[in-house]
This record gives sequence, structure tokens and C-alpha cells, in this order.
Amino acid sequence: MRTLQLEFYKIRRRKVWLSMFAMLGVQLLWGLWAMRNPKDWELASGWMSLLYSLSVLDGVMMPTIMSLLASRLADIEHKGNTYKQLRTLRPAASLYQAKALCGLIILVVLLAFQAAVFILYGYCLGYEGNPDPRYYLLSYGLKFASCLSLFLLQLLLSMLFANQMIPLVVGLGGSMVALLIMFVSHYSFLPWGGNLSASVVGMDWDENSRIITYFYREYSPAEIAAVVCIFVWVAVFYLAGRILFTRREV
Repeated sequence: MRTLQLEFYKIRRRKVWLSMFAMLGVQLLWGLWAMRNPKDWELASGWMSLLYSLSVLDGVMMPTIMSLLASRLADIEHKGNTYKQLRTLRPAASLYQAKALCGLIILVVLLAFQAAVFILYGYCLGYEGNPDPRYYLLSYGLKFASCLSLFLLQLLLSMLFANQMIPLVVGLGGSMVALLIMFVSHYSFLPWGGNLSASVVGMDWDENSRIITYFYREYSPAEIAAVVCIFVWVAVFYLAGRILFTRREV
């Protein structure tokens, strides 16, 4: 806890929260513009379409947002060349865990704020009924796990490489990979496709009527395996980051 408190103390002037909410603001503006002026059939299935739209937005933008978060948490030691000094005061594993937990807390707040804003917007648009709490909580949990896997991957890279352009390029590349996956499949075993696999809502496009039908997904065995893979990536990236950082020469 002491090490975690120091992590928040170190970033108090780093404008991490401002950076995160600025990136989330871009995502919100994109989403609000895309969902403006809904038709009658869109209002009827509004709460399901909202979950689907969020999975698409997160799939494209979260790899970049997570790379920025990890970089802001890790590069302060690189700039001051203080990793060696810190490891004489605290175990290397403790330092890594504190940064991972700091990012986890920020991620919880970020996703909760995102969900609150979009749900409020859904009520403002006049979506019929109320959001189903079971599916919204499930969606939040799966989305959190997917974003956490991306954050831990980026944290690993940000703590190992002093040049933060390397992890940032990986994050941007991950967004492009997620965009490409979107055109060929609705699930993926890659970490950058986790937000698509985590979507609890599917979509069917009728070319003749030009109407989209949304439905709660019934997962096939392959889709279940893709969802399980999200949690596997969380464990893999956490353990890999902890092992590589603790054994790294500084």
C-alpha cells in the first residue's frame, strides 16, 4: 500500500487523469455523433445497440488509450533514471505490482465514467425501457478484463524500453489490428480483439430493408474459448511483466 500511495504521489503532476479523460472524450464525441438522431426501430433496441457500439469503439481505441496510460505511469522513472535507486529501496516485484495496481484503479474509474455517460445519453435519446443490469454488468466485467490485458502488455513494454515510442507504436498498431479483425470476424484470440470477443451483443444487417437487428449473443464453443483467452492474456502479461522486470538489469 505504501508503494501504491507513492505511485499516485509521483503522477500527481503528470496529468494522467487529464490525458485519460481527453482520450475518453474523443471516444465519447465519436460515439455520441454516431448515435445521434435515432430512428424508431433504433429506439426500440437502443440499449442493445449501445452495448454493441461501445464494443466497437473500445476495440478500435482502447489499445491506444492503454498504451498512453502505461507510458505515463512508467516513463517518469526512465526520464529520471531512477529504476536502479528505487530497486534498492523496494523489491522490484513490489514496484511492478504498484504500477499495475495503479493502472487498474485508473481503468476501473475510466470505464465506470464511460458507462455512466453513455447510459445517461441513452436516456436523453429516449431509448425504450431500461438497460438490462445483467448484460451491462457482464459487459463491464469482460471489457475490464480485455482492457486490463492490453494495459499489462503495454506496461510490460513501457517498463522495459526507455524509448516510449516503441510501446506507443505497438498500441497504435493494436488499434489497426482490431479494426482489421472487425471486418473479418466478431471474435479473436489476439489480445487486441478482446473487446470484440467480450461483446455480449451481436448484430444482423438486412440488406433489403437496411435495418440492423441487435440480439444478445449465444456463445459458440469457439467464442467461449476466445472469451477465456482474454483472462489467459491477463495472466500471461502480468507474469511476463513481473518476471522480465524483476530479472532485468538496470
